[in-house]
Amino acid sequence: MDIMTQLQNQLKGMIGYNFLMMGQMAKMNVKALGNYSRSGVPDIPVKIPGQSPTAKVQAQVPTVKPEPVKKPELKKPSETRISKELKELLDPNRYSADSISENDLRHIIGQYGSTVENIYELAAGQKWMLEAAKRVKSAFFLQFLIKAVIKLDLAAFRQQADEVCRKHESLRSAFVVKGVEQPYRIILNNRVPEINCFDFSDLSMEEFDEKIRTCMETDRKRGFDLERDSLLRISIYKSCEEDTYALIISQPHINSDGTSIGIMLKDLFMGYVLDMNGIDRKIEKQSYQNYSDYLGKIDTAKELDFWKKGLNGIDEDQFLPGQQINDLDYSSSRLFVPFDDDELTVLKEAAKTYKVTQFTILQGLWGIAIARLKQRKQIVYGAITAGRDANVSDSMAIEGGFVNAIPVVINFDDDETLEDFFHSLQKNFLEYMNNSHVAPDQIREYIGRKQPIFTHLLNNQNFATPKGSGFAMGGKTGVQIIGGDLYDNLSEDLCVYITQMNGRLGCNYSYNSHAFSKTVIEILSLHLKKMIRALINNGTEGTIGMLPEADSGMIEVAQDIRQINTARIAGLLKRNPVFKDMTEDDLLKLAAGCRMESFTEDEMIIKNGERVSSLPIIVSGICTLYKQTGEGWNNPVSMVRSGGIADYSCLFEGEISQNTVVAGSSDVEVIFIPHDALEGFILQHPEIMKEISRAIYKDRKTFMNLWVNAT
Repeated sequence: MDIMTQLQNQLKGMIGYNFLMMGQMAKMNVKALGNYSRSGVPDIPVKIPGQSPTAKVQAQVPTVKPEPVKKPELKKPSETRISKELKELLDPNRYSADSISENDLRHIIGQYGSTVENIYELAAGQKWMLEAAKRVKSAFFLQFLIKAVIKLDLAAFRQQADEVCRKHESLRSAFVVKGVEQPYRIILNNRVPEINCFDFSDLSMEEFDEKIRTCMETDRKRGFDLERDSLLRISIYKSCEEDTYALIISQPHINSDGTSIGIMLKDLFMGYVLDMNGIDRKIEKQSYQNYSDYLGKIDTAKELDFWKKGLNGIDEDQFLPGQQINDLDYSSSRLFVPFDDDELTVLKEAAKTYKVTQFTILQGLWGIAIARLKQRKQIVYGAITAGRDANVSDSMAIEGGFVNAIPVVINFDDDETLEDFFHSLQKNFLEYMNNSHVAPDQIREYIGRKQPIFTHLLNNQNFATPKGSGFAMGGKTGVQIIGGDLYDNLSEDLCVYITQMNGRLGCNYSYNSHAFSKTVIEILSLHLKKMIRALINNGTEGTIGMLPEADSGMIEVAQDIRQINTARIAGLLKRNPVFKDMTEDDLLKLAAGCRMESFTEDEMIIKNGERVSSLPIIVSGICTLYKQTGEGWNNPVSMVRSGGIADYSCLFEGEISQNTVVAGSSDVEVIFIPHDALEGFILQHPEIMKEISRAIYKDRKTFMNLWVNAT
């Protein structure tokens, strides 16, 4: 007997056993109820002269008035004696978060105790990242790879890393999200970086480089627990070459940015070099307090009104052509497309002609290209702001997450001159930057939108990898950086970075391969290049209408419909409790053999008496399940809602369905998993059968409850 037959027999036995147990329990309940009179007093058999010994009389139970139970008086928390230290810790005036409630403060102190140094409310960008991270689990990860020649004394390096954490309070941060009315950033006085060391000196340099790439990906998948983990993780890898190491430095983006990495690296390596050469220097702590005070003075209501006016009349749908929405995690892919010499020359000349920055030129051309692909004259995308306001004198010396995302509104008319368009865009962008202290979701809620304000980002990334730089002391012990890489992942399905790689300016397309195919990204890039080259023939009198039109049909042709459907089905299966513990790779393999169909109200999905070869899972809408009685009537017995399994007959090979399933609402979507694909999947993952069994038991229990209530 094979494993599938055994599992099927167990399922049949389990279903029958459930019904048997329900019946036995019902009989026991009826029997138990028979031993009580209607008054609720037990019937006790007693022997009375002249009557049968089996006669029953109602027992005379004397009525005894119970004495009232005196409840102990409980002192209010404020009356309880607590230590002086705890009183100080629970004093809200001690912390920078002005609006923190007593319950939230008690929760935080209960979690971290006397290690709490300060508590801050989140900045706008941190709110954005937390909210977006609910949708994209692997988002907002900042990772820096450094290859360096260094005389490594691990004890001294650890000591210097701890010293850097003592200097920058953000490196001692934790973020509390659960159990509080609103999220907070907690500064702890005892948090140190996590440092891991590995010896890969047995690998060739080619093998070493490949291993490091794998380690970087593994480290990103590990992510961070914002409440418990140290938010600075350094992994050191020794190579086969003398004194040559690779260092992977990882941080969550909510707690760091490109500027912060430069600050931290300088303090770490410069301090290490000085220490190794016997030179002492004073470490002055850097606090976020001044910046927090500045943010507290911002009139956010005024900024929200600014955005409400600026986004008025803008279409709510801002999804890109070729963008596919699904529930799978972010699958990171990158494509760097450099500008050639002719394109670089055009950008420089255009910036001089129109008296704007090259970034403004690229912002405008990108917006026109995307809007035309959607057959519009307006579009909104996001841009990253550094957040290091000039009004705060020491903001450029503070380590921490300052960045925020703001909407960039592109409006144009074909008769508008390019000169007027670029001037207006540059002026508007400065206004957008001056109103950058509210989170995108705050704006969305304020103006009453359901969909995101923007779905992709265009950013000017000027943080270069410090190849060839280093820290040295006149021939003494130093650090020479010989290479590196930066992984800067935000939440949107597409982030376009205008940056330099290998000395060449270009666009680095960082995209979610579950949402975009590489071909679609290449088409978007190609059209941007055409727009740049078209500027050659346009002077100050040139108009937007003279720029080449986009061919939206190319996007449709380029999309891999089968891949899109597979990713969507896998994402929907991921929501289902039956498949909750499966990896996305496994779900994608299963989804490749599935199909999805839509049904309208009253349309039949499964007919009683037919052989069903697939397991039908409802993913949206409601279905009605009918069973046939002995008289031949079909009676409705249950409702199958989103996530439910409409029929189990395909699990038992050779059996026909005993149910009729009809769509009970409009737009019912059903995934059908073929028996063969399901059988192979169960053989690889037998635990799935347990989850299916639970689903069957839950459905049967619901049916029995409906039946008992009806009778």
